[in-house]
Amino acid sequence: MPISILLIESDHTHAQAVAGALADPWSGWQVEVCASLAHAREHLQQPHRRPDIVLAAQNTLGGTAFDLLQLLAGVPAIIIVRMGAETHAAQAMRHGFDDFAVQDPALDYLLTLPAQIDAVLERSSSDRARLAAEAMLARQHRLLQAISRAQAMFIASSGPRAAFEALLEELMSLSQSAFGLVGQVQRAADGHPFLRVHAMTDISWDAASRALYAQHAEEGMVFDSLHSLVGAALVSGEPVISNDACHDPRAAGTPPGHPTLHTYLGLPIHAAGELVAMVGLANRAEGYSQADVAFLQPLLNTVGQLETARRAELARSTVEAELLRTSDLLGEKTQALEATLANISQGITNVDAEGRIRVYNRRYLELLDLPEDLLASQPKVEDVVRFQTERGDFGPQFQLIEPMARNYVASEYAAHGGQLTMPDSYVRRTHSGRYIEVRTRALEPGGRVRTFTDVTDYLSTLEALRLSEARWRSLTQLSSDWYWEQDAQYRFVRLDGNAQQKTGVPDEVHYGLTRWELPDTFVDEGQWRDHRAVLEAHQVFHDFEMQRVTHDGQPIWVSISGEPIFDAEGTFTGYRGVARDITERKLAEAQIQRLAFYDELTGLPNRRLLMDRLERAVAASTREGCHGALLFLDLDNFKGINDTLGHEWGDRLLVQVGARVSACVRATDTVARLGGDEFVVVIEGLHAEEAEAAAEAEAVAQKVLAALNQPYQIEGCEMHSTPSIGIALFRDAQQPVQELLKRADLAMYQAKAQGRNMLCFFDPAMQAAASARSALEGDIRLGLARAEFLLHYQPVVDATGQLLGAEALVRWNHPQRGMVPPAEFIPLAEQTGLILPLGRQVLAMACHQLALWAADPARASWTLSVNVSAQEFRQSEFVQDVLAVLRDSGADARRLKLELTESLLLHDVEDSILKMQALRTLGVGFALDDFGTGYSSLSYLKRLPLDQLKIDQSFVRDVLTDPNDAAIACTIITLAHSLALDVVAEGVETEGQRAFLLRNGCQRFQGYLFGRPGPAALL
Repeated sequence: MPISILLIESDHTHAQAVAGALADPWSGWQVEVCASLAHAREHLQQPHRRPDIVLAAQNTLGGTAFDLLQLLAGVPAIIIVRMGAETHAAQAMRHGFDDFAVQDPALDYLLTLPAQIDAVLERSSSDRARLAAEAMLARQHRLLQAISRAQAMFIASSGPRAAFEALLEELMSLSQSAFGLVGQVQRAADGHPFLRVHAMTDISWDAASRALYAQHAEEGMVFDSLHSLVGAALVSGEPVISNDACHDPRAAGTPPGHPTLHTYLGLPIHAAGELVAMVGLANRAEGYSQADVAFLQPLLNTVGQLETARRAELARSTVEAELLRTSDLLGEKTQALEATLANISQGITNVDAEGRIRVYNRRYLELLDLPEDLLASQPKVEDVVRFQTERGDFGPQFQLIEPMARNYVASEYAAHGGQLTMPDSYVRRTHSGRYIEVRTRALEPGGRVRTFTDVTDYLSTLEALRLSEARWRSLTQLSSDWYWEQDAQYRFVRLDGNAQQKTGVPDEVHYGLTRWELPDTFVDEGQWRDHRAVLEAHQVFHDFEMQRVTHDGQPIWVSISGEPIFDAEGTFTGYRGVARDITERKLAEAQIQRLAFYDELTGLPNRRLLMDRLERAVAASTREGCHGALLFLDLDNFKGINDTLGHEWGDRLLVQVGARVSACVRATDTVARLGGDEFVVVIEGLHAEEAEAAAEAEAVAQKVLAALNQPYQIEGCEMHSTPSIGIALFRDAQQPVQELLKRADLAMYQAKAQGRNMLCFFDPAMQAAASARSALEGDIRLGLARAEFLLHYQPVVDATGQLLGAEALVRWNHPQRGMVPPAEFIPLAEQTGLILPLGRQVLAMACHQLALWAADPARASWTLSVNVSAQEFRQSEFVQDVLAVLRDSGADARRLKLELTESLLLHDVEDSILKMQALRTLGVGFALDDFGTGYSSLSYLKRLPLDQLKIDQSFVRDVLTDPNDAAIACTIITLAHSLALDVVAEGVETEGQRAFLLRNGCQRFQGYLFGRPGPAALL
């Protein structure tokens, strides 16, 4: 039959070259080419087209050669890898490929490829034959053991009927389990089984029996009677049946208690040319007393002869067919076993319990170069070992034997093999340089089977892989890069190279951790998220950069590339790749960027980087619809400092100015130095409303102004310098950035013209608003000093209208403007920080009022709610200030309720919880004001020690007309009840609103329906 070869290769040129080298008309080989994995799968799934061997390129259209391993189903396969990818070949051999070929550029490997294919096919067929032979040998051995046990049972059993029954069951069980025979147990006319097996040893015949046996052995059947059957199985050296039994069957020389045998017919069974068993039918009597024997002797002889003839005639046809079938089956199995043993690639010996080599094959003689006449006499193992030793097969001092087995082989040579533990396997080398693997398996009840395999090619491959691995490790140690591997959970399992030398981080720190679990790494969460997404998609990645810190605190940068690993079934098993230290490159890049974009003196962005960031800020404000501001700073009289104290002092002053300005703005804002004593600040993300944005920009400018008015310390001397600041707002990209700089510059010169050390807006209207805010700020400061602020109280009632308490609301009684509403001064107070002293005054007045109510029995149970700004609450001394006010006023802490806004939940929740718990232990209650208008997190809400939620009036106002507001209000009520909190509805102005809220579970109300804010006397 011609050999069918399937070539899987998407490179058409290479496929033609391989087909041309293999499809030789002389060899008769046939080559079919599949250009993709999909085509190959379709080909392999058709049973009538399955090839004898598969050649697969490492990478093919649609995947890799590993993707096909599960479809091969016993078909031998060779993988073709390119030069430099030998490690892939090693991986392929571990996963099931039979061999590999390295494709060189000149395709010289095609000269040796046919020989490789022959070798793989030969190994494959030899392995299958060896396995079949071992199975046959094992089955035959079990059969002989069973026959031996059956003989002993038949001869020695004291109960004849039980012996017959047990013997037949033994045979049928053996034939069905060992050889797959199917059939019913045949039985005699009286219901007793008649098929029997006897193992025969030490056969002796008289002349008549020998002639009769020879005649019937040729015909396939032997019919004999005890009158002519002389051979017997010896038991304790005494004959079981002899010629004396011809006339008196009961006087036969049987062991005591054995049944008397009358007739016998049987079929000889041969194995390896020797008679090993007799299958047949025996007739017997149950045994008689001595008196009965003397009386019935003539009758028994006659009856026995008649019974023998009758039973023989009845059983002959049935037994003959069964015996012939069993004999033929054993003969076929024996022939198959002998043929298999003669042709497998391994040498095999079967050693009995006495240490004699009973069975061996031709390959055993060839591998060990032994003469056949040495094995013909069934020598003991130590005789063969002695022959080999004296011939020098094992070398001096048994040096050609693997060290762990030398003592055992030496003990076999000295005929003391049983005194040492027999190794399961070992390797020995021949004088010709071949390597033989010797494996031994013990048999029951004794003996052993030993195999001898030429593993020279296998060990050569292992040695080649070891050398390849050594070269790989050497290269990785010499390279500036290092190699890494991860498992399917992305945990490090291997590092090769100089990772520790380059990074300063020991290798063992990496093992068992993912890349994002490594200590001292600096990669932002967005980069980690993107990297993990690539890994989860099992994609190749290149140049992933991460920053680390060495054990001595030095920062380093590492660039990492990797690819996924899949096993033969296509299952993802991990990642592997390389990494390198790129610290020098990153430092060089940073230095180049610093020189190109940063001021060398102050380290701030220079004009070039400022223009780039200003353009981005303008684009962002246009996109997001918010304002930005440009602050232009110039130091007053800086030229005089330079001229009188020198440029060195001036430079030090500029460095401190840059640091102070940077401390006054957010990290997202930009502070730049244009040159000389000119600085520019770009502020982003201001309010969408122009007036609000101007107020925010002014607040930042005032902060900078105050910071730069502080004295400077230079070499122990105190210096003073003030700035002039110009401000220009921007919102869209209609004005070029150069125009914005000009506007801010003009505003700065206007500030200088107005007397220096001040700020000016480019827009006059904004300047007027800024002036008004500045005046209002001054009035607030005076108002605080003159105690112009007072409290009004709005009642809080229950479902029946009963007064429960009130909320304290601050008012400002301005001497010129009259009563100023909170909306006009609270925002400015928060921007300027004046909310802190104002909040302390409000809390003091509220606690004083609580103390007054406590003295009135009608009002003693009332509670009073006081609003606390987020800025107040974040002060580290807030808890101590509240306790001091309560102590000074004498108010009951249980009647005080502090109302917090949801903005507190966005900043430092843990600190807020600690402060609230500290006050709550003393009885102070907490309410969450304007609930639903902010960004509350339910996970934080359930942890806050709150007593009350307040529904914002914006939801209450349209609760009867807007389904959304109604749903929100009901949701807040339900949430409050689920958290065991009270709920208060603010802004209730109509009876309909109160009825709706009451119907949906709200029990407390506040609004104009129950009373407007006013002095305490009106409650």
